[in-house]
Amino acid sequence: MKKFGLVFLAIFLYIVLWFGIVGVAIAATGGDEEAGLVIALGTLIIFPITLFPFMQFVAKRIFHFPGQGSPISEEALRAEILNINNLDAPVMIQEKNGRLIATWKYVDARWWELLAKAGLKQVYELHMKFDQEKKAVTMIDINKSVSWRAGPDKVRLRGGFFRGVSSTYEIGKQWGIKENFELGKIYDYKFSSGEIKYPIMNTILRNGWDVRFGLW
Repeated sequence: MKKFGLVFLAIFLYIVLWFGIVGVAIAATGGDEEAGLVIALGTLIIFPITLFPFMQFVAKRIFHFPGQGSPISEEALRAEILNINNLDAPVMIQEKNGRLIATWKYVDARWWELLAKAGLKQVYELHMKFDQEKKAVTMIDINKSVSWRAGPDKVRLRGGFFRGVSSTYEIGKQWGIKENFELGKIYDYKFSSGEIKYPIMNTILRNGWDVRFGLW
């Protein structure tokens, strides 16, 4: 929660700064209503455009977790994460535009049935961007609404605009990929986002890479 508090404080100070700049600019017009209106309209356009990049900047710096030990190569780290696809687990890894995307294995008939019966209204996706130079992985939490329909080939996902940021993790206490997905049993899964996120995150950290959370 402390990290979330820092984020909210940074955004609050950013808004205060904007109001201060706008107030000074309007005061400098000497009461010219037309100039004041132009400044106000300009603020309504520019403020939201700059707010989201600022939030991304803040998130990646506050939600930053350092890796442990010497970092392995990007190829080895990707291979370890991609190996999830070879395990009897409800999680699958997809590659898209250089990213790895972890989500529930809804395309598998057995897991589709369990996921549908669990009554999930949203499907969680964990997007991972790799920075070889900085030895860091940026994680992006995305939730999409889901329609299960008649079978795994009929699953429909929509949305993906909600992007959250995790403020906590348990490295060493939460198991990594091998422990969670190799030894996990069907009845062990509650299909929460943490069951995907934490094992992957801990595995990345244990292999010497940093983890950051971002919005895109």
